[in-house]
Amino acid sequence: MNSSITRLTGFASGLDTDSIVKKLMNAESIPLNKLKQNQQKQTWLSDAYRQWNTDLLAFRTNTIFNMNLSKTYNTFTVTSSQENSVSASTSGSSLAGTYSVAVKQLAESAAFTGSKVQLDPTKTLGNSVQGSAQVTADTSITMDIYNNPKNPSAFQSVTIDIKTTDTINDVVSKINDAKDSNGKSLGVQAYYDPTLQQFILKTKETGAATKIDLSKNTSAESQSFLSNTLGLDTTKLVAVGHNANIIFNGNEITNLTSNNATIMGINFSFKSTTVDANGNVMPSTVTVSQNPDEVIKNIKDFVDKYNSLLEKLNNAIQEPVYRDYLPLLDEQRGDMSEKQIEMWEEKAKSGLLRSDSILTDVANKMRYAMTSIVDNGSPYHSLASIGISSKSYQDKGKLYVDEAKLREAIQADPDAIEKLFSQLGDTTKGTNGVVNQVSNVLQEGMKKLTNKAGYAGNSQYDQSVIGKLLTNMQADITQQTKKLSQKEDQYYRQFAVMEQAMSKFNSQSSWLYQQMGGGM
Repeated sequence: MNSSITRLTGFASGLDTDSIVKKLMNAESIPLNKLKQNQQKQTWLSDAYRQWNTDLLAFRTNTIFNMNLSKTYNTFTVTSSQENSVSASTSGSSLAGTYSVAVKQLAESAAFTGSKVQLDPTKTLGNSVQGSAQVTADTSITMDIYNNPKNPSAFQSVTIDIKTTDTINDVVSKINDAKDSNGKSLGVQAYYDPTLQQFILKTKETGAATKIDLSKNTSAESQSFLSNTLGLDTTKLVAVGHNANIIFNGNEITNLTSNNATIMGINFSFKSTTVDANGNVMPSTVTVSQNPDEVIKNIKDFVDKYNSLLEKLNNAIQEPVYRDYLPLLDEQRGDMSEKQIEMWEEKAKSGLLRSDSILTDVANKMRYAMTSIVDNGSPYHSLASIGISSKSYQDKGKLYVDEAKLREAIQADPDAIEKLFSQLGDTTKGTNGVVNQVSNVLQEGMKKLTNKAGYAGNSQYDQSVIGKLLTNMQADITQQTKKLSQKEDQYYRQFAVMEQAMSKFNSQSSWLYQQMGGGM
């Protein structure tokens, strides 16, 4: 306690005034200390509630979300008889079956590939070392690029200036970096390979709508540059791309602008044609089969995570309370080591959420949801019916998986299994899947936790129930601290008055003693 008054400590009485006042203040401070300890306990409780809010959100956002995805249940194994030509992968909407896929034509970009021209990339084009490919005067080339499959008639036009001081690499960079009048990139790639001694120019997009038109370059200088330096055939200055031509189960498809396509929910990648040397089309056989092993793995993983969350809830609401271990005061901490403080607070925090109504409600409702019957039009309408259940009451809701029974259910009615878990409906009518029921329970619990203690990361002195309580406690602590300071000052003033009185009495006694002859 701080005081501005002058403190006279036992100069006349010989009393240890500081020690006496300290003992008096210890007694006076008991209500304040209890308030501080309660404040610390409420702070710990707020932290615990907020952590549970975070944990429930994480489970709902990750585990529940994944269990609602179709791909969790629709897992497949895919094989292709010509993997180097046709490969495939599945999605949640894939249909199992055997498919015939032939590739007559790959989707191609519009491209120019020059004939061999020996250029030294380290020398300028105007250098005589370039021989017949030498550029003797500055020139330019104009390119019209059609690169928009959604609007085939739209094109971008750009003019590239060619200097005798440029190298072939400079020309390549100018083309690759070029933008149209709107500042938009052309979507083309240029490259000169010194090993192949070839210049290549192509659109990034593929399909019949792509086109590179160099026909506007009619001057002798530009024609010479295109022919002699880049090795292009100036009689063929328009390059057009091609769509892929696929035969799928006997149906010819010619409108694919890419070599990747999704057909029957299967993602195909076309790598090369399936045409032999004689021009005969040789289809690839792609087989898509249900993979129950992956579905079982996904369900078991969900059950494991559910069990972990439920066990954590059960531990929290059954944790023992050590009533003799109260939150430490600052002066108590000063007499203890860090390890002793840690061990003490572990006991003091234990049981904060014992029998907590919010967590108990969440645990009970989760267990109810996981044992509910779902109207999914199948005898596989509960977790128990597919081999997922508790073994005894002592398990406290923990679930075990009978893998053989689960596999049998998946193979018999895979659609029912997906609906059992993820069907979106009305819980009161029995049409809501179990994971959606659990999701609703968690959402309700999170709402209550937020109302009780707010969100993690926010000030604990918020508008939640505990936040308001902490605010009021802090106001009481401030007021009581001020009163104690005033009380301490009062004690010191009273002792000061006593000391002054005793000093005066001692002086008078000494004078009388002297007047009486000093005891003679």
